[in-house]
Amino acid sequence: MSATKGPTRSLDCSIVIATYDRPAALAETLRSCQAQTNALGLTGEIVVLDNHPSQNGKAVAEAATGALPWPIRHVAELTRNMSTLRNRGFSEARGALVAFIDDDEVAALDWLDQLVGALRGAQADIAVGPRLARFAAGAPPAYDPTGAQFVRDLHLPDGALVALTAATGKPRYGLGTGNSLFDLARCFGDGEPAMREAFGDAGGEDAELFVRLHRKGRRIVWAAKAFVTETVPAHRTAVPYRLTRTLREAQHYVSIYRDGARRPGLTALELWAKGIAQIVVGGVWAAATLEFLSNRRLSARILIANGLGKVSFAKPIGYINEPASLTKY
Repeated sequence: MSATKGPTRSLDCSIVIATYDRPAALAETLRSCQAQTNALGLTGEIVVLDNHPSQNGKAVAEAATGALPWPIRHVAELTRNMSTLRNRGFSEARGALVAFIDDDEVAALDWLDQLVGALRGAQADIAVGPRLARFAAGAPPAYDPTGAQFVRDLHLPDGALVALTAATGKPRYGLGTGNSLFDLARCFGDGEPAMREAFGDAGGEDAELFVRLHRKGRRIVWAAKAFVTETVPAHRTAVPYRLTRTLREAQHYVSIYRDGARRPGLTALELWAKGIAQIVVGGVWAAATLEFLSNRRLSARILIANGLGKVSFAKPIGYINEPASLTKY
């Protein structure tokens, strides 16, 4: 589905919230979006993009009220492919700008002002902001007492342009669509679909999108003051989950790196060799420190998972099973 087809872009901005069976969290996300200060006086809308068969986000959208007088639209999109889902969000939007926030994130009161202000100030095509973390268990896991693994912070000045890849084509950051803003005309003026569906089954679709747009010359600005806070459920801090997630992200990294490399075969071989080295070094390190028996140390096993991802990138693991929603709206 083309990112530029669909309704007339008659509004300044559309906030798009993709949701899947998290009605209570969605309600909190919606409240934060409707509480925006909107000091810039933007016209807009909120689009709830519901991917769950029950469509339990519809009642949440219909019940939502807030200070921001923007209409809320509920859109059903049942295809289980994240690229298809995000592309539907792009195409449904009536705003010239599209801001994405996930249904497990809560926006600061001036979140949208900061995103749009950063984009306009830098004359950029895309703005991305930091993601903080709060933990459902009450505290970060023992292996990461500061919670740094669950936070997105590029440690760049506000308004700085993001050099997303090195001169060699190597990706330097992994960006996600949660807490991002796109100028549709400047990013997708050629009419092509925003996200590639081949990545939507295995994950990494958003990281691939950002790198592809950067390689095409689109300007990405870091909006350091545009905060959202993600709720991290307890199961996502468990060691097996973190290792699986790391392995999958390493697979994405190889695929995205190869996609822009001058010599993809050689790049894949070099990354495969690096992966083998990481597996060996991590295995020795974990064995020597007895990390395999620890819930407080994870560094060596993370290194192994990174290596395994590099050598297995051709067989992506796809969706990671998540527990069913524990709370209902």
